[in-house]
Amino acid sequence: MPVNINFSAIIVMGAQNIYVQVIDLTHAKVVEDTRYDIDLGEDVFSERVVHSDTVNEIATALNVIKDLLNEYHVSNYQFYATHAFHEAKNSEFVREQLEERSHFNIKWISQSQEALYRNLATNTYLKDFDKITQKNTLLIDISSGSVELIAYRDGKFTTSRTLKLGPLRVYEAMREIKESEPNYFAILRDYVDSRLIDFIRHFPDIKRTDNVILMGSSVAIIKPLISDLHKTLRFSNKEFNELYNEVKASNDQMLVQKYDVDEDDVPQILPFMTLLHELFKIFHPKRLWVSDLKFINGLTYDLLSKTSGNGKSHILRQQILISAHNLANQYQVEPRHQQFVEKFVLQLFDELKPLHGLNERDRLLIEIAAIVDDVGSFINNHNHYVHSEYIVKNSEIIGLSESELNMVAAISRYHSHKATSSALKHLENMNIDRRMRIMKLSAILRIADALDASRKQKIKSIDIGTWNPTQIIITATADQQIELEKLDFDRKGAFFESVFGVKPKLKGRLKI
Repeated sequence: MPVNINFSAIIVMGAQNIYVQVIDLTHAKVVEDTRYDIDLGEDVFSERVVHSDTVNEIATALNVIKDLLNEYHVSNYQFYATHAFHEAKNSEFVREQLEERSHFNIKWISQSQEALYRNLATNTYLKDFDKITQKNTLLIDISSGSVELIAYRDGKFTTSRTLKLGPLRVYEAMREIKESEPNYFAILRDYVDSRLIDFIRHFPDIKRTDNVILMGSSVAIIKPLISDLHKTLRFSNKEFNELYNEVKASNDQMLVQKYDVDEDDVPQILPFMTLLHELFKIFHPKRLWVSDLKFINGLTYDLLSKTSGNGKSHILRQQILISAHNLANQYQVEPRHQQFVEKFVLQLFDELKPLHGLNERDRLLIEIAAIVDDVGSFINNHNHYVHSEYIVKNSEIIGLSESELNMVAAISRYHSHKATSSALKHLENMNIDRRMRIMKLSAILRIADALDASRKQKIKSIDIGTWNPTQIIITATADQQIELEKLDFDRKGAFFESVFGVKPKLKGRLKI
């Protein structure tokens, strides 16, 4: 390999495949794009454990991948295991075994992060994406274990939801029924419908669906059934229904002989097509695009764009915040207070950076927390912060890792003065760095929240004085007296002082 070329690699381990892309960073192109088949999903979706035979199979594939990376002299790589791997009860043990045997550093990635990077892949590589999404559009991303619906309206991302109902997961759940019941198809269809009912009921109404973009790793299952599928293919509803009816009428042997389908993929074809058919019955799309773009394509683009400095980080950030606002709207968070706190918490974060030393990702996390910290009031305003933590922890915010979602949940809990220092035992299972980040962000959010203690948005602007090393003076310009805000600020500021060793003081001046 030429020594003047800088190579990197992206590795993604999913339920059925390990995908590898070797990237030439010097010339901004992918030079290797390959995959290795594994049987991880069969273990996880049927028994929720990864068996030793599967570990050996994966380890063998990783050694081959290691040789490939050595050929390109790759020293920098990103290796992600998807949510399917993480579902296994022994996932941490297996990861440790694989890291010891392969010397790869394997990171978890959440479903919401996968969704964000799939969004990025389509946004970047799908021809006419901007034009297509001007109409009401659904991205339907199907992997072995899940289906994700991502909605666009007027060219803008609006929402996303994930359901654990991928074709391999469905097949594993229905395997015994298929072997014993003559009316397998009817049972399969009812099973899929039963899982979709509540999922779709909570999906925001996008009125009519003009376009569907079908993508994801499981698209490869039906690739032999569709001629000329490379990157993107426009497909009509009529063509889909014809294909669906052919699949329904065919047995496994016919599918292999007629379409040259891989025998290992055959059991998933009918669950895949049935899932799509039932979704189409709900959304009635006018046009269908089928794409073989995957999550790894978004990761690769992100790497290349960061190298060139021409990334779409603003798009990623915007979609994360939209997802957070969707959660706040779902639980009827009062918008004026939420917008007030969001505005001032960012000003406090920015101007106090020399004090807290946190980074841009932390800034995003505190912004998200300011949006969702009151969702628990939907259940009960009494101790709402406890309910907020539970709701956030068990919700989807696109683009956040599991650990980041847990951080936002914890910040939402500790933004209340009622969550005292004695309650910090709640965080003892976290490492000290993450615990301190949560405490710092919670302390800043507390005083931002106190600025609107009356919930009347009296304060119009603030000036932050940091010249005194033992005290921070926040001078608020307001259109009314802010005595309640001062009292609440003193109460919530005590936690800020204990975290940072600096006392915050709120002063007010009336706006003439």
